[in-house]
Amino acid sequence: MVKGFRFPMDYVLYDLSYANLILLGATLPSYNSEKSKTSGNISDQEVIRADDPKNKQKVKDFFKSVH
Repeated sequence: MVKGFRFPMDYVLYDLSYANLILLGATLPSYNSEKSKTSGNISDQEVIRADDPKNKQKVKDFFKSVH
């Protein structure tokens, strides 16, 4: 967080809320090597592009399944 956003260490440790820390951390890029992509379960997941109108029903079904 300190390196990615150039925040002071004291700000991250004492002033940044946990919710904002999680949200900001989710926006940082991750650099996975080919080795970790094939062994991790991220490659096993289906990616649904929610901005594509053709996937509207898939998005609705996904939200129904996690509720």
